Amino acid sequence: MPVTEALDRITRATENEEFWDFDIFELEAATHKRPLTYLGLKIFARFGVCEVLKCSETMLRSWLQIIEANYHASNPYHNSTHSADVLHATAYFLCKERIKQILDPLDEIAALIAATVHDLDHPGRTNSFLCNAGRELAILYNDTAVLESHLAALAFQLTTRDDKCNIFKNMERDDYWTLHQSIIDMVLATEMTKHFEHVNKLVNSINKPLAALEEDGETGKNQEAIITMLRTPDNRSLIKRTLIKCADAISESGARISEEWFSQTDEEKRQDLPVVMSVFDRNTCSIPKSRISFIDYFITDMFAAWDAFVDLPELMQHLDNNFKYWKGLDEMKLRSLRPPPEQWATLPGALMLCPSSHLGFLRARAPWSFRPPVCRACKSTQGRRQPSVATI
Repeated sequence: MPVTEALDRITRATENEEFWDFDIFELEAATHKRPLTYLGLKIFARFGVCEVLKCSETMLRSWLQIIEANYHASNPYHNSTHSADVLHATAYFLCKERIKQILDPLDEIAALIAATVHDLDHPGRTNSFLCNAGRELAILYNDTAVLESHLAALAFQLTTRDDKCNIFKNMERDDYWTLHQSIIDMVLATEMTKHFEHVNKLVNSINKPLAALEEDGETGKNQEAIITMLRTPDNRSLIKRTLIKCADAISESGARISEEWFSQTDEEKRQDLPVVMSVFDRNTCSIPKSRISFIDYFITDMFAAWDAFVDLPELMQHLDNNFKYWKGLDEMKLRSLRPPPEQWATLPGALMLCPSSHLGFLRARAPWSFRPPVCRACKSTQGRRQPSVATI
């Protein structure tokens, strides 16, 4: 493909990055699996990152390239496409009115950088696997938040060891340490052992006091009290932790994450290690049941709390559609990602045509992701149900 044509495709793929229906897989294809650098440049420019950090765009590009190079392209899920997807969701949340009232530019930049690096050098294996296998990283970090500690440290090592990509080198010392601690705090929050602690804190420390203040009316005094309450250092940190946890949780999954966990189970059996996720045995796994359990156990309460704080009706509708899709497959007693073609149209939110009746436009992500289907021909996200279809 000619260079100009390739660049045009990348430009088209990133043109709607401000919206929820942004297509990360189209950017992955357009960039030959290097979406993080291109999306990062676009999003970081929109948030004025270079101006705040006092670094050049050339330096930012070098930094994004070295970070992306240290993601494992061989991982089905934990690769730079996942990182780019989380970065996009993070930027989307940062633009919500409630968030804009609370976080300052340094908070926003910390969130964007944390999203960019949050799975850097991920080996495609869980912390529990690394601990059970006695891997060097597990020993180094005392079996505690192994991957999150490693990748946070590696992100700063990669950044500061070469002036050509050290985006922090022109910052004031105090600003740098504030940013440094905020990035580490957000990355460590993606470790799942404290998931329920973070969600409960959001409900009890923010949502309940916020609801009590809002019940007293929308007076100027109350609004001032609300902003003051939300802008305390502890609450800002809690909001940033929840933001990146939600961005991470809604990244595309399904086939990719399942394959990565299948691979881990395969290796655990070969090495006679404890099987951490016995449900992810490729010979017996019901993917619909595993997704239903994940949504029930981790997603529903967290997003109910996040929606109550931020107000995300569109996202909550996609979550509901997602859950109904998996329930439909489970009720059909299917174990796969997709139903047989003849049953496709019977599922909630399954196959739709865009208003222009373009055929074959749905990506595999459509009903089983948290984003709406997008027409490949005209980029429409408004659809009507297709009554029957031969292939998908």
